[in-house]
Amino acid sequence: MVVAPRVPTPLNRTPAAVSVVEGEDIQTGRPTLGMYEALVGVPGLVVQSRNNASQDLRLSLRGFGARSAFGIRGVTVVVDGFPETLPDGQSNVDLLDMAMVSRIEVLRGLASSLYGNAAGGVVSLTTEDGPERPSVEARTVNGEYGLWKLNVKGGGTSGPVRWLVGASRLAQTGWRRQSATEQVLFNGKVGWTPGANSELTAVLSLVDAPEAQDPGALTQEELEAEPRQAAPLNLAARAGEAVRQGRLGLTYRLRLGEAHALEARGFLSLRRFQNALPGVVVAFDRTFDGVSARYDNRAPLGGLRSRFALGAEVQSQADRRKNLDNVEGRPGGAVQLDQQENVLALGVFAQEELELVEHLTAVAGVRYDVSRYAVEDFLKEDGDATGARLFQQPTGRLGLIWAPRQEVSVFTSFTQAFEAPTTTELALPPGAGGGLSRELRPQRSNGVEVGARGVLWSRLRYDVALYSVWLRDGLVRYEDESTRAYYRNTARSRHVGAEVALEARVTEWLRLRAAYNALRATVEGGKRVPGIPTHQVSAEAMYQHASGALAAVEVFSTGGMYADDANTVRVPMAWVVNARLAHRIPMGGFELSPFLGLQNLLSARASDNVRVNASRGRYFEPTPPRSLYGGLGVAHRW
Repeated sequence: MVVAPRVPTPLNRTPAAVSVVEGEDIQTGRPTLGMYEALVGVPGLVVQSRNNASQDLRLSLRGFGARSAFGIRGVTVVVDGFPETLPDGQSNVDLLDMAMVSRIEVLRGLASSLYGNAAGGVVSLTTEDGPERPSVEARTVNGEYGLWKLNVKGGGTSGPVRWLVGASRLAQTGWRRQSATEQVLFNGKVGWTPGANSELTAVLSLVDAPEAQDPGALTQEELEAEPRQAAPLNLAARAGEAVRQGRLGLTYRLRLGEAHALEARGFLSLRRFQNALPGVVVAFDRTFDGVSARYDNRAPLGGLRSRFALGAEVQSQADRRKNLDNVEGRPGGAVQLDQQENVLALGVFAQEELELVEHLTAVAGVRYDVSRYAVEDFLKEDGDATGARLFQQPTGRLGLIWAPRQEVSVFTSFTQAFEAPTTTELALPPGAGGGLSRELRPQRSNGVEVGARGVLWSRLRYDVALYSVWLRDGLVRYEDESTRAYYRNTARSRHVGAEVALEARVTEWLRLRAAYNALRATVEGGKRVPGIPTHQVSAEAMYQHASGALAAVEVFSTGGMYADDANTVRVPMAWVVNARLAHRIPMGGFELSPFLGLQNLLSARASDNVRVNASRGRYFEPTPPRSLYGGLGVAHRW
């Protein structure tokens, strides 16, 4: 079963491209610093900003999210069913500890009919449940450039209650000047099953990240001369962010007989954020909460196998935001902006899955979203910028899937997506005051896709997809002279691509994987959309023995990417190679897990992050050269 399509469905009955990562690919032998470590082999997914915690991880799926100035935009992120994507479309994963993640699903396609705003694709993560036997585990990682991380987790089962709690501490000085990071995380999960037909799950996540320095981007000349340096403006401003955040979530599931089920969720998240940028310190206190409910009906329809789902959700986001002068990295001096920003989002959706004839299933879905953005301006010296924007958008989905055998399926689909501007993107350029832009419009997309997946000769697993997406009113990033980012709508664009993923079980112990993605994203006039690579390739060889030994080598590369709208700055192509070794050694009631890894084995001069349409030619954040890490895990089970 896959849960990324919102309604849990067997993969062979899902008319969409879905990649699944689990088991040894997520934690074993990895430093567990971010989910990018496990996503290298997902076709169509581009990961940037792995080494700049202040800019946050950047993801793009089939080109959606590539325009983000920082963090995740255009891709919906869900953890244990709870949204990490705000009502305005921004996502962050500060609460995520990869040492507690057991499964990642990536829905590679438009999904607004399922998730609403900013669903150019979906990344759904599932954390570990409490183990059946009581256990405790400690794990430490040490590496070059001051890397140190400690994880501790424990859990068990007592009657109808399963629980797991974990905590971690991360510190790193970083390879580049001014790139230090410090973070403390806590995650807890408790499940209660009072009867055979009901289940209540509570999750609590906390993070305190007092330091995430930002070295900034470099020009091509600076990159070639000294890639470890920080941008001068970032040094002078002591650029970087500090975050405190907590989230509490509850999920209740109830089965009403064989054919009916209900699921309800509620959550509350509080976030305090401060970001020092050249010329300004951005600070806000945020409240993000929401409730959702879904009803499933599996009763036959007209004698045909059917599954109907009906759902609704309400989310609210309230930001108390201030921008002040940057005085050596701290807020002070004049207040540049002082306003209250509120976003209220309502979505209702329905989906029908109907088996037309044996092995052939049709899926149809529709969703209607309403979002209201409001700003109250408390700084009226340059005029009152109080205002509001209302966005309304229906989206739909049609799909057919033919599954002649359990391991083989062929599908085609038509999907839609929209992306309303975020509160950050709606901000007006300097001199225009605060408030919200009246000109910026939502980006709208329509896409068609055909795909196939299956198994050949019992050893070769394949996943192939071809797609074409038409976009209107694309949102494009540009920078002013202070390197602050702003947005504007562009003409129409089109994304045409192909994805192939292969996995071969060569022997009982040896597995080979490869993935390739080709994507041509162009605007009217033929220019390439910046920030989107034309080609992406990855491969991995993993040897895993029954004794507990594991050895893996992976390689990945992206090419054909431009950094600006004019297509004058081409990002060089580079091949990055990573390797890891791990072993599990039983010792009485304990298990030792030593591991060792090398990142960027060949010291390739690659771009870890490309800042699209950056001012002063500062497009590039370099990838660190070869670095070594190692660690040890100790687990005990009763």
